[in-house]
Amino acid sequence: MKNIRILLSSFLFIQCSVDRTILSITDNETIALENFQKMDSLNKVIIANEKETGEKLILCLTFIDKESKKVLSNHRVSFYHTSTDGKYEPSNVNDETTARLNGTATTNEVGKIYVRTILPGDYGSSEDNRHIHTTVYAAKPKNNDILFKQYSSRIGRFMNSGNDNMFYADLKKTTDDILICFVTIEV
Repeated sequence: MKNIRILLSSFLFIQCSVDRTILSITDNETIALENFQKMDSLNKVIIANEKETGEKLILCLTFIDKESKKVLSNHRVSFYHTSTDGKYEPSNVNDETTARLNGTATTNEVGKIYVRTILPGDYGSSEDNRHIHTTVYAAKPKNNDILFKQYSSRIGRFMNSGNDNMFYADLKKTTDDILICFVTIEV
């Protein structure tokens, strides 16, 4: 009986553990990153400046209409998230969207936005809940979250599966050791 409990506990631990493996970007992803970086300033947002503590993070995002699969061009999108220590620090304490780390950009003609920020921290008593909130104006629903596979437990991903407003990003690293992810968000 004791061996069965140990085996069951081990199985649950493995199923609940988080794989924090972060691979390097491929040559094709490097080219894609370069194209994102060349976009107009209207289609880019810098949320965290160089002085902000935390791991640098680049998001290369593409927004499409879930039903038609057409790109969402010229849509305004807002982003906000916690600092590396898990604090939103909103300017209005009753409105998280006024978090200190926030910004807005507009999708280009092919639905793309480039975001430069830091990896958000965990907040509250939970671990592995790092995410970035997005608001896609003129979309229904307009609120979505970008979570990170390397910072989300398998149980959390299972519980969120089927939720059309949560998008899991697979973090990778650039040659400069900057975290990066490419995410298509269907709204």
